[in-house]
Amino acid sequence: MSRFLSRAGTNIDDLERQLARVGSNENENSADESNLQASTSKGQPTESTALLGLGGASSDSAGQYAHGCMHTDAADTLSKAWREGEHHHRSGGAVAARKLGTWDGVFMPVTLSIWGILVYVRMGYFLSQVGIVGTVLSFVCGYLTTTMTTLSISAISTNGTVKGGGPYYMLSRSLGPEFGGSIGLMFYAGTLLSAVLNTVAFVEPLLKNFGQETGGVSHAFPEGTNWHILYSSVLFTFCTIVCLTGAQMFARASTVLSTFIIASTGMIMASFAIRQPFIDKEKSVYYTSWSLDTFRENLWPDLSPIAEGRPSETLGSVLGVLFPACIGIMAGASMSSSLRKPSKSIPKGTLWAVLLTFVLYMAIVLCLGATTRRVTLRENFNVLQDINVLPIVVPVGAIITSVTSTLSGVLSAASVLQAIAKDDLFAFMRPLKQRAGSDGMTRAILTTYAFGQMAFFVGDTNAVAPFTTMFNLIMFAFVNLACLVLKLAASVNFRPTFHYFKAWTACLGALGCFTIMCVVDVVSALVSTGVVTVLFLYVHYTCPPKPWGDVTQSLIYHQCRKYMLRLDLRKDHVKFWRPQILLLVHNPRSSLQLIRFCNALKKGGLYVIGHVIKGEFHEMLPEYRKQEAAWLKLVDELRVKAFVNLTVARSDDQGARSIAFGAGLGGMRPNIVVLGFLNRRQEERISAEPLPTDGIKLNEPIDSMSYVQIIEDVMAMGKAVGIAYGFSQLSLTAGRPSDTVLPLAGGEKPGHKQYIDLWPIQIGTAAVPDGTAGSHRAYLTNFDSYVMVLQLGTVLHLVPHWNQHFVLRVMCFVEHQQDVAEEYRRVAKLLRDLRVDAELHVHYLQGADLQTYDGARTQAAAKTPTNALPPNAKPMDISATDAVPSTPSTGFSMRVNLPMPARYEARRFDTNNTSTSATAASNSSSTSCSTTSSSEDSDSSDSDTQGSLVSRQRNSQRPRKHRLHLMSNLFDGSGNTRRRSDGSMVLSNFYSQTFASLRRNRQPDSSKKGKRKSQHNLLQAAADTVLEFNDMSLQTQNSILNELMHRHSRQGTRLIFTTLQAPEPGTLGSKDKADEYLDHIDALARGLPPVFLVHATSLTVTTSL
Repeated sequence: MSRFLSRAGTNIDDLERQLARVGSNENENSADESNLQASTSKGQPTESTALLGLGGASSDSAGQYAHGCMHTDAADTLSKAWREGEHHHRSGGAVAARKLGTWDGVFMPVTLSIWGILVYVRMGYFLSQVGIVGTVLSFVCGYLTTTMTTLSISAISTNGTVKGGGPYYMLSRSLGPEFGGSIGLMFYAGTLLSAVLNTVAFVEPLLKNFGQETGGVSHAFPEGTNWHILYSSVLFTFCTIVCLTGAQMFARASTVLSTFIIASTGMIMASFAIRQPFIDKEKSVYYTSWSLDTFRENLWPDLSPIAEGRPSETLGSVLGVLFPACIGIMAGASMSSSLRKPSKSIPKGTLWAVLLTFVLYMAIVLCLGATTRRVTLRENFNVLQDINVLPIVVPVGAIITSVTSTLSGVLSAASVLQAIAKDDLFAFMRPLKQRAGSDGMTRAILTTYAFGQMAFFVGDTNAVAPFTTMFNLIMFAFVNLACLVLKLAASVNFRPTFHYFKAWTACLGALGCFTIMCVVDVVSALVSTGVVTVLFLYVHYTCPPKPWGDVTQSLIYHQCRKYMLRLDLRKDHVKFWRPQILLLVHNPRSSLQLIRFCNALKKGGLYVIGHVIKGEFHEMLPEYRKQEAAWLKLVDELRVKAFVNLTVARSDDQGARSIAFGAGLGGMRPNIVVLGFLNRRQEERISAEPLPTDGIKLNEPIDSMSYVQIIEDVMAMGKAVGIAYGFSQLSLTAGRPSDTVLPLAGGEKPGHKQYIDLWPIQIGTAAVPDGTAGSHRAYLTNFDSYVMVLQLGTVLHLVPHWNQHFVLRVMCFVEHQQDVAEEYRRVAKLLRDLRVDAELHVHYLQGADLQTYDGARTQAAAKTPTNALPPNAKPMDISATDAVPSTPSTGFSMRVNLPMPARYEARRFDTNNTSTSATAASNSSSTSCSTTSSSEDSDSSDSDTQGSLVSRQRNSQRPRKHRLHLMSNLFDGSGNTRRRSDGSMVLSNFYSQTFASLRRNRQPDSSKKGKRKSQHNLLQAAADTVLEFNDMSLQTQNSILNELMHRHSRQGTRLIFTTLQAPEPGTLGSKDKADEYLDHIDALARGLPPVFLVHATSLTVTTSL
C-alpha cells in the first residue's frame, strides 16, 4: 500500500522537470537521471517513487526515501549518483549566471531595434508628406498595435517555460505546429528584412558624409548602385561575424554601441533647444527654431512626389515606410534561449523599451515640426544632421544604430530559423539542424547571411520597407490571435502571471494589424496571407504529428460543448434527418470494406465504430487501452471520419447494448446500427494489407442467439438496423479522404457506369387484434423500411464519386403482369415526390418463368388434403416441399401490391354475405386483408401519396382504427373466384376453405366423363388460385426474391439495398429460431452482389416543405 511522505519540498525540482516534459517532444533525461540509471543498472532494481529525483537534494533525503528492499550496492551507486547530481547542479548554476538579464537581454536589444535607422534618414520624409498630425497618428496606430502585441507576448511568455525560438516557440506551442511553422517562417522573413532595411539605410548617411560626390565631411567612397550593394554587403558580413561569436559578444557590442546612440539622440534633442535660426540655401535648410507659424505650416498632410517623374505618395506608402520604426518588439523574445528568466524579463524589458522609444519619437516629431520649414523636410532627408550643433554626431549615431539593429536582426532571425529546423516541420530545412548545443546556430546564421545578401538587390530603403512591414504585421496579427483564442477557449491551464492582458487587447491588436496591412497595400496583404496559407497547408499535410498542445482543440471543444447543448433532441425533425451510423465490428480485418462503405454512407452525419472486448473489467483494462490506440490509428490510416467507442463486457450482446445506449452525445446519437452478417460458413475474404489492429485480442465468434438479441435490442431502442451481407467481397479504394470509390468490375469498359439497385419491399406484420386464439389475423403494412431503402440509396448516390461511377435503379415487383403499369405509376409518383433521381423498373412474378415461384404454386396444389377434395379426386403427384405455408404466426413477411400511402392494409376482398363469412370464419384460423378498391386506387392514389408519409409518422403515436373483416368464401354465388381490388386473386387459408367451397358448390354429373372433367376443372381452378406470394412461407418468399434479384441485379450491379425482416418475438430465446432467422436472410442474399438490408422504425423523409 502506498504511503505519505514528508518534506515534499526536497523533490520539487524533480517535479518541475517532469512538468516541463509533459506534452513536449523532449525525450532527453536530465543528467542526474542518466547517472542514476547508469549506476543502478549495475546492481539490482530499486524501488522508488515517481518523484524520487537526485539533483538538488541532500544525502539524508536519499536515506529517507530509499525503501528497505534496496540492496547495499544499489544504495552505494545511488549516493555516487547523488554527488554527481550535486556537481551538475552547481555547474548548471554557473551556466545560468552567464545568461542575460532584463537590461542587457531584453531592454537594450528591443530599444536598439525599435530606435532604428529610420529616425535619422526618414523623419523629414514623414513630416513633409503627412504633417505633424499624420505622423503622430501613424506612430500612435503603430505603437498601439505593437503595444497590444507586447501584452499578448507577455501573457504567452508568462504562461509557461519559454525556450529557444522566441515568438516561434510561443506560437508553435500555443497554436500548434501548423500555425507555429507558417507564422514562424513569416517572422523569420520579417526579421531578416528588418536587418536588410537597416543595412540598406546605413549607406545613405555614409555616402551623404563620405561620398565622392555628395560627401559633406570627406570624399572617400565611390557612389553608384553597385557600390551601394557592396557597402551593404560589407556591413552585413561584419554583423554576421559578430553574431557567430555568440550572444555574449552581441550583448557586449550592443552595450558599447548603445552609448553612441544615446549620445547622438541627446545631441539631437539639445540642438532643438539651443540652435539659433539659420538658412542654408545650398543645402535647402530653413531652420526657424521654435515658431508657431512653422508648426502650423507642418501641421497637416501634403502628399507629393519625392522626386521628378515619380507618382505622388499616398498614406499607405508613407505608413509602409514608417511602420518598421515600431517593429523591434520581438528582439527580446527572440533572445529567450539566452535569458536567465525569460518569463520575467520579456514583459518587463519589452514594455519599458516601447514606452521609452514612443516618448522619444513623439518628442522628435514635435520638435522637428515646430522648428523646420516643410520645404527643408521635403528636399533634405538628412535634415537632422544639418540642424545639429555637432553634425558629425548624427551620422555616427545613424551608422551605429544600423549596425546594432542589423546585429539584433541577424541573431533573432537565425534563432527562429534554427528552432523551426529543430522541430522538423519542413523537410527542406533538415540540413539546418545542429546538435552541437542549444546555442549553436552556425548553420542558421550562415543561411540567414545568404538570404540577406540576395535581398540587397531589391532596392533602396523605400522599396524594402513595405515588405518588412507586411511580414511583421502578419506575424503580430497571429500572435494576438493566438492569445485571443487561448482566452476565448477558456482553457484552465492558460493562467499567465502577466495580468494586464485582456481578450479585447488581443482582438484590438489583431484588427489593427490587418487594418494597417490593407492600408499599406491590399495586394501585398493578400499575397502575404496566401503565403501563410500555403505554408500552413504544407505543414498540415506533410509534417508528422507533434506532441504539442493545439489551441484549435480547446477552441473546438468549447464551441462543440456550446452548440451540443443547443442541439435539442426534442426539436429533431424529419426534414433534417441524416444517417448517423453506429457500426459494430468484431474483426476489423474482415470488416475493412464495410468500415469504408459506412464512411461514404454517413453523408456528413455521425459515424461511430463500436467494438466489444469480452472479459472482466479489471482484467481487460490494459487490453482496452491498447486497442483504443490501435483503433484510433486505424481510423487515421483509413482516412474515415469516425469516432471510436470501445467497451468491456462479459458478453457480446451486453457490450453492444452498452455501446448503443452510450454512443453519441445530446442530439447527436446514432439512428442506424449496422452489423456485418453472421457468416457461419466462414467464406469471408480477408484483407491482406497490414493494419494497426493486427495485434489486438479478438473475441470468439458471436453465436446466433446473441446476434439476434442485438438486433432485437436495437429495434426496441427505436433505432434502425442494417445488416451488411457479403461486404468482404466488395473492393473499395479510397479517393479523397471524404470519399470511397468502387473500381470497375472485371469485364466492364472504362467509363461504363454500374448500378446501385434499390429493392424496396413492403413488410406485412401478421397480428392478432384482440389477442385471443380464435381471432382472425390481419397484415399491417410498414412503409418505414420501404422508404429507408430509397433514402439510403439516394444518400449514397449523393457522394460525388458514387454519383460519377454508378446509376441508381429502383427495382419493384408485382405478382401479375397486368399490375405492372399501375405499380409503375404509383412508385414513379412516389419517387418524384421524394426527389429520388433513379431509373424505375417493375417486374412481375406470375408467368416470368421463375422456378421457385412456379414450383411453390404447383407444390401447394399437390399438397392439398385429400379430405378437402371432391369425391374420387386425387392430388397431383408432386413431391412435397416447404413451399406450402403453415398457419401464419405473428411476425413479418414480404408483401406485394400494397397501395400508397402506408397504412393498415384493408381486407383483401369484399363480402356481402355475412352468414357465409361467419361460416368461413369458424373454419379458419387466420384471415388476409384486402387492398382498397380499384376506383379508390385510381381516384385517390395521388392524394393519398402526397404528404402522407409525415402524417403517418405523426399519427403513429396514437392508436389507429383499422377494419378487420371476417373471411368469406372464395367463390361468390355464381361460382366465380373473388379478386382483390387490384385484380389479383384472393387466397386466405386455402387448404381448408378453398376445397370446402369446392365441395359445397360442386354439381352432380350423370356421367363418369362429366365427373372427371368437373374434377379436372376444379383442380385447375385450385392451381390457379392455390398460392400467391403474400401467403407463401418466409423461406419461400426469400428464395423467390433471391432468384428475381439474380435475374435482374446480377449483371452490372455492384450493390443492392433491400428490406430487412425483423425477427419474430421470442427468437432470441431459441437457438433454432435464431438460426432459422439467419437462414432466411442468407436465402435472400446468397450469391448476390453485396446486399445491405435495412429495417427502419420511423420515416426518414417527407414531401412537405
